[in-house]
Amino acid sequence: MTASILLLEKARSPIDWIRQSLEKKGYEVSLVRSERKAVQQATSEKPNLIILNATSSKMDGPRTCRTLREKVKGIPIILILAKGEESDDTRGTTIILTPPFTSRKLFNRIRRVLESKEGKILQAGGLTLSLGTHCVSRGSKERRLTPKEFELLRVFMCSPGRVLSRKFLMKKVWKTDYMGDTRTLDVHIRWVREKIEEKPSSPIYLRTVRGVGYRFDIPEEASEETK
Repeated sequence: MTASILLLEKARSPIDWIRQSLEKKGYEVSLVRSERKAVQQATSEKPNLIILNATSSKMDGPRTCRTLREKVKGIPIILILAKGEESDDTRGTTIILTPPFTSRKLFNRIRRVLESKEGKILQAGGLTLSLGTHCVSRGSKERRLTPKEFELLRVFMCSPGRVLSRKFLMKKVWKTDYMGDTRTLDVHIRWVREKIEEKPSSPIYLRTVRGVGYRFDIPEEASEETK
């Protein structure tokens, strides 16, 4: 059975090859130009996947994604953000992509989303985080995360390359502004490293930024592997 994809592009995008490439690959693609039309079509036709191409200045990608998720349940969403664009709030997003990327990389993401039983994953570099099972995979290794480990890693994977302060992480994960004791954060960082890093004492994903907080990096070799 051919998978159906709903593609939302509000205006002509710098990445204008997506629809044509998807159709050549055999997907059934429906192109819409507004949130309202996307909600109507997703509700009536129940596509297997929604792609939001937010590389145009006409669309606020994270906000559009949240709007869609509020009205459309159970359909995975791939959000494509413009290069250099970041957001603290990407609720509802299954996978985030940022140009430049190849069509092969896009197809790999689509395949993994559609093949996922939970249909909800985040992927960055060589890591895959299941939002349904709270498991993280690196290569053939899979580890289950505690609720706080999961939320911490989810926050980092949604903001690759960005330095996240201790205050931000405490507020985001532990819902507190109290900064009198951040040992809990440090301990959870260590636990997450033990589950995602090949050498936790020399991390390549979860880096310490002294005096500020932490940064989630995507190693160049891991990025190349997923192209």
